[in-house]
Amino acid sequence: MRVFPNGLGFSILLASSLTLAWFSKDSANVFGQWGGGIFNHAAIILIFFLQGYKMKRTELFKIWHQPGHTIRVQVGIFLGPALIVLCAWFFDLLTPQWLPPFILLACLPTTIASSVVFSEKAGGDPGFTLGQATLSNLLGPVIVFFAWVYLQGDLTDLYGTRIVDLIGLSLPKIICFTVIPIMIGWWIAQRHPCFASKSWGKWIIGNVPLICIAWLAYLAMGQVLSQVDAQICLQLFGELLLPLSLGWGALAIFAWLWSQGAEMNRERRVSAFFCVTQKSLATGLPMIQILGVAECQAFVFWVFPLILFHFIQLLLGFPILHLLKRESK
Repeated sequence: MRVFPNGLGFSILLASSLTLAWFSKDSANVFGQWGGGIFNHAAIILIFFLQGYKMKRTELFKIWHQPGHTIRVQVGIFLGPALIVLCAWFFDLLTPQWLPPFILLACLPTTIASSVVFSEKAGGDPGFTLGQATLSNLLGPVIVFFAWVYLQGDLTDLYGTRIVDLIGLSLPKIICFTVIPIMIGWWIAQRHPCFASKSWGKWIIGNVPLICIAWLAYLAMGQVLSQVDAQICLQLFGELLLPLSLGWGALAIFAWLWSQGAEMNRERRVSAFFCVTQKSLATGLPMIQILGVAECQAFVFWVFPLILFHFIQLLLGFPILHLLKRESK
């Protein structure tokens, strides 16, 4: 069953969770706050545990057979989107209030599921895509963490006490909610690999993280609606739809040019394209929760671009997929 990773099914699931939160914001907010956020924390731990279980050491080693390709793809995943956001801000195409959440969005790693499936169906190299996406997800929490510290701290004094306090507050959460679950998941996978070979095990590994993401989106939207009027949410949707769509278009152009500039075969160029253009909601939503952004009044400004961009990249990724597929024939 690959309906969720193929994008359409997951888009429907995500839209359903947001709609449910829209009509039951009080219940969503209660679930999100109950027990000190235990439902949030459980979903986050489960997401990263299953990511660790899915990690394939052979794929990670394989991508270093040609380290130049790997370095190029990873630079494209993290640096390319950030440069696009900064250029848009420099030329006044992006208002200053949206710069921090857009920078955080740019620093997210690759969505493993959609990038692998899109790459495979478009004639790319799924093994290369999996290795690159996995590596970016190992690097992603670290890069997001430092980006967030930079954005939250005093930009004129990167070594001041404010930065030290932020690191001391957030680093233990990063370790507990991401590093340790990933390590435990990987450790269990080495000793009990048979779990992934069973049909029900494959379903859990492939779909439970996506269900957890939808659950986090439900809780997040409930919190947003408890802080911000629904009419304002609709206004934000209208304000963000065009710039995020144009941003994904600019990212797609960058990703294609960036992949063409290396001495990679067509399959790897297609893989690099989807690795750069698919940003991970599975890392973004948990990281927002972990870093304590959920506690601030500007929570809506961090969550909205992330969720909306995920819809955009899935929907606009489909025509690109079919275009590349026809070209390979």
